[in-house]
Amino acid sequence: SAVALSVTLLLAPLGGCVNPVGRSLYQPTSLGATTPAWTTRAPQLVDTITKDGVRLQGWFWPPETADGAILVYMPGRAGNRDIAAKAAQAFAQDGHGLLVASYRGYGDNPGVPDERGLYQDGRAFVSLAKRLVPNGKHFVFGDGLGAAVALNVAADTAAGTDVDGVVTLGAFDSFARFVPGLERRLYATAFDNVAAIGRVKVPVLLMHGRKDEVVPFAAAERLRAAAGGKAIVVPIDGEAYHSFDLRHIAPVVWRALDQIAAEQAAAPAALTQKRGQSRAKISAWGMVRPSEGMTRSRDVENKVSIQPPSIRW
Repeated sequence: SAVALSVTLLLAPLGGCVNPVGRSLYQPTSLGATTPAWTTRAPQLVDTITKDGVRLQGWFWPPETADGAILVYMPGRAGNRDIAAKAAQAFAQDGHGLLVASYRGYGDNPGVPDERGLYQDGRAFVSLAKRLVPNGKHFVFGDGLGAAVALNVAADTAAGTDVDGVVTLGAFDSFARFVPGLERRLYATAFDNVAAIGRVKVPVLLMHGRKDEVVPFAAAERLRAAAGGKAIVVPIDGEAYHSFDLRHIAPVVWRALDQIAAEQAAAPAALTQKRGQSRAKISAWGMVRPSEGMTRSRDVENKVSIQPPSIRW
């Protein structure tokens, strides 16, 4: 989902409004009358309780092996768990595990969304993933606004929600950058992804559209710089970010995450070695661009090609 942080969106009047950004930023929708049609194996409906006592439900695809990896998907600002799961189900292909999180106030979840609450929701789902898949690797994917949730959860290792890697799609660097004029000071520390990524200790993959019309590509570069060598930017060329279907992204993401898992298993200290000895074997990291003759149809076959750059951790 897109993080539509335009000037129009954020110019909510302050007078008499307790949370002006909340009214415009968070766009929850009610659940539909029927369960989504799944294109992969059917998931399980699971629930978790946050530290402040909010019960949330999400969709879970178990990995096909007991030690298989699982990806916790943090949705963007709009929709509900069914909409998020329908979009993210591509990550459950090839036997991988997937847990689609949902936030307070979205769908039939109780509560009212706010920044602190979303972070608690994210932690609850990562903790749930660890209970559901105790022997596998645990990764987190943040889509749009969900990138802020993913980065903050990964940074907060004291909460027991440490993960093995993070992927973001269309992440902004600082929420305040999108708030106009004098109102910016009110949100100076809100959703500060630059601060969060600086505290993350695991590899981070920053996927971002070069033509993203909402969050400029420069945001990914600023996040990479703040990560202190732990992050790699993967540009998405061609259409704007909002046109990309997660089916185009999922194979790239899992090749990268499977590689991280393999390297961590083979050499846990690899990322702390000297620069000259720690060159990543990155067949999966790289440019994501439409193949020749690509159309705007939803046909997935041969949609993207990968061109690995020369990268060192």
